[in-house]
Amino acid sequence: MDLHLLGANGVFSAADARRHGLDSHALARLARAGRCRRLTRGWYAVCDDPSEPLSPTRRHVQTALALGRQLIGRAAISHHSLLLVRDLPTWAADLATVHLTSTRPPTSTDCGVASRRAGLVVHRPVRGLTTSRDLPGEPVRPAAVPLAHAIVQAGLLAGPEAALVPADAALARRLVTPEQLAGAVVALTDRRGIGPVRAAIGSADGRHESPGETRTAYLLRALGHQIDPQVEIAVEGRRFRADFRIRGTRVLVEFDGAVKYADARALFEEKQREDALRRAGWVVVRLVWADLGRPELVRRRVLEALRLAAA
Repeated sequence: MDLHLLGANGVFSAADARRHGLDSHALARLARAGRCRRLTRGWYAVCDDPSEPLSPTRRHVQTALALGRQLIGRAAISHHSLLLVRDLPTWAADLATVHLTSTRPPTSTDCGVASRRAGLVVHRPVRGLTTSRDLPGEPVRPAAVPLAHAIVQAGLLAGPEAALVPADAALARRLVTPEQLAGAVVALTDRRGIGPVRAAIGSADGRHESPGETRTAYLLRALGHQIDPQVEIAVEGRRFRADFRIRGTRVLVEFDGAVKYADARALFEEKQREDALRRAGWVVVRLVWADLGRPELVRRRVLEALRLAAA
């Protein structure tokens, strides 16, 4: 039979299978044949191509949907688990653990974690939280916390950048507003670690076009620089756009992702662009992923660029 009939998004439970006449022995045979994979206790995912390995991200999404259905009425998908379900970028997310938030009425002592087991953390409820049921997952739709809350919750787990990366992407896609992000910070103001997340969320900017640009902006601000993102500059009759300009200076900062120069033509065009900018008196600082973890190196390079631009 077509296992997709057992549940939406290729996710089904052992109970779903029993309703279609498949007992535990039949499920075991299907798993051995590569037609389905066990996600967590009592839950499975359909394998459309047994030869294709399931990515950690896809496994996390499917497991989050499964556990959201299992705990319907008791907990809602939250934190980075919801961000991944919503196809938003994450940073420093633990893909081995699904995070949900309890939906039972909160008490004055609620804070932190309500329950924990291997692969699952259920956090204590958030006062005044309104969940939604707009996620896929028929026949029973799992509940989800508001997206802005999940963004802030991700930061509480893994630090400010873990909130900023999805916040910028969600703002760019108009999935959240700055007001909703600020409201989520207020709702979670009693949670440990909210201070750095609050400070970071205040700088969320949908003009940043990738997680690398978001992290570059965060680092530059942390080093004390005021920046303008996506600056257009007219040089030699052409218009160029730079990732960042150090405000009030002729220093540009560019983040280089690995895909950017996948072919020789793109590399050649970028060199021509940079040569034109330098002839016009601009100083360009290029950063790659590894540089973002070395703030002192970045500090020295930007300060040297500022010195050259002022000479």
